[in-house]
Amino acid sequence: MHHLPTLALALSAFLIHVSGDLGASTMAFAPGMRTVSGPSPAAFPDAALPPVPNDDCSGALPIACGDTVQGSTTDALADAVAGCGTGIEAPGIWYSFIGSQGSTTLSTCNTANYDTRINVYSGSCGNLVCVGGNDDSPSCTGYTSELTVLTDAGVTYYVLVQGYNGQTGEFTLAMSCNSCVPPQDVVASPGNTEAIVYWTSANASGTFTVEHGPAGFTPGTGTVVNGTLGLNGPPVTLNGLMPGTDMEVYVQEDCGGGAVSARVGPIAFTTLLDPVAPNAFCNQAAAINCGDTLAGNTEVGLYAPAPTCASAAVSAAGLWYLLIGGGEDVTLTTCGQASYDTRISVFEGSCGALVCVAGNDDGVNCAGNTSSLTFPAGNGTEYLVLVHGYNGATGSFLLTMSCAPPCGTVPANDACTGATPLPTLPLGPCSSPTPGTNVCAYGSPLPNPPCDPWANIADVWFGFNTGDTGTHVLTLESQNAAPWNMAVYTDCATPAYIDCFTGVDAPVTLDGLPLNTDLLVRVWNGGGADAGTFTLCDQAATTTAMAEAEAPALVAFPMPLRDVLHLVGVPATARQATVHDLQGRTVRAMTLRAQGGMVDLPLHDLANGTYLLFLDAGAHGSVRIAVAR
Repeated sequence: MHHLPTLALALSAFLIHVSGDLGASTMAFAPGMRTVSGPSPAAFPDAALPPVPNDDCSGALPIACGDTVQGSTTDALADAVAGCGTGIEAPGIWYSFIGSQGSTTLSTCNTANYDTRINVYSGSCGNLVCVGGNDDSPSCTGYTSELTVLTDAGVTYYVLVQGYNGQTGEFTLAMSCNSCVPPQDVVASPGNTEAIVYWTSANASGTFTVEHGPAGFTPGTGTVVNGTLGLNGPPVTLNGLMPGTDMEVYVQEDCGGGAVSARVGPIAFTTLLDPVAPNAFCNQAAAINCGDTLAGNTEVGLYAPAPTCASAAVSAAGLWYLLIGGGEDVTLTTCGQASYDTRISVFEGSCGALVCVAGNDDGVNCAGNTSSLTFPAGNGTEYLVLVHGYNGATGSFLLTMSCAPPCGTVPANDACTGATPLPTLPLGPCSSPTPGTNVCAYGSPLPNPPCDPWANIADVWFGFNTGDTGTHVLTLESQNAAPWNMAVYTDCATPAYIDCFTGVDAPVTLDGLPLNTDLLVRVWNGGGADAGTFTLCDQAATTTAMAEAEAPALVAFPMPLRDVLHLVGVPATARQATVHDLQGRTVRAMTLRAQGGMVDLPLHDLANGTYLLFLDAGAHGSVRIAVAR
């Protein structure tokens, strides 16, 4: 959103100046560029210029594959939108396009007179979702920008062109599309005489070319490694390199049928002076067995991009280990046994297709932010274990592996896919909460929620449907365990985080939830000695919740209420009325004396808002009331 008063003044000036007979003029651009028609400059006396037509997302100008358009942010206003790959620090203008299956490249490379930034969003103008952003492309001069994003056919995308640190100016924006998606997330991890090149491919099949050479080499003059996607890479190992040498690498994919991706690079790296440990490489993982304690030092390890398992995001060099499960609980720990802040990740699958099983950053009561985790190891299943560090940290450690019979009865809702249904009850005292326990629960491989990013998590799952209201109250109460935490997500297949709460000791109100949508509640603490039982209750002011309570119908008037509430349909046996706010707190309790099924309740001192009124805790009915004066 822009500063509305400023925009309104600009619009007023525009309407005043266009109310007369305006001549039209056409601004001509370079060959291949679009043209923009509008009033002639003479139609705007007193230097009162019209607002920039695409100054706001809602006025985004459409562009398409192959287009080159000219723009200027000089007269644009600031945009109050969330950062996306870059900060939003300068006035910008907007474009939109319909995606095709593949990738789209947007570029101001070498065509702007100021330091540009490009940001791409999906969603809607009222609810933008970040896709990607770029500030300075390494292949562009003058701090200009180039951004490639993956796109889906038929989806609308919004492009914001803005500048660094308040800068504005003129630019040319070029858009190109390619059904053969370029390699994504290219990383080179060097040893002393070798380097491993990692990337993510979005193409189902095809071949690749990896070309490397000394820093500054021209593509076509380097050493080439070719292969078939999924068979020879990624990753790809470059051998025969010289220690202590500055190098660069480029990666390109060929999807067949003449569809070739853009070349990605140069990706710079420097080979090490000394050799790395053999198990710095995933395919040379060192064996570890029950009862072993192995010494290692990640200063002679390698950085290897890998999925984030629980709290263990990979951001530092590591060493690899291989274990074979025996149907027991396996505990892997560096707890109090490392000189630095460790992390442990456990995977199934191959080195080129790792699948998270478990992960830990900070183990419960582990000194120095060292790590410990326990997971059920399937009989005969191979697991790859990566010991690495927080935020680039490296150092020495001891890794201990112990095995024990399974804890006992694993909760049925230990996995997201087995979430326990959580009924939605009326607001007020929760008369029938759902019991839960995380005793013998394992940690989920799902990344930790933002409110508890580094802790060990032993979690269980619940699910509820929002029904016809976007406001729900969740009450989580401990029975015999350490403090509890909870987070709310969407579906299990591609869980999207909604909200998160730690040390829950009071009802939590969730507002703005999507209607008639299945949501998930993740409940956890550190497990082990902290594990135990709890109750969870979901409440909402919904007709569904009223029906579940089998409450008789009441009629309340006037609505909205100002002073006295008249209730009709009050059973003769009703003895008490209680009024609750939307957090479930009792704000009024009154004794009833019904006559002819009617009761008058003085509520003149209630603050404006929405409340729920219950007769005998809902046994004789409930009704929603609104107060407005």
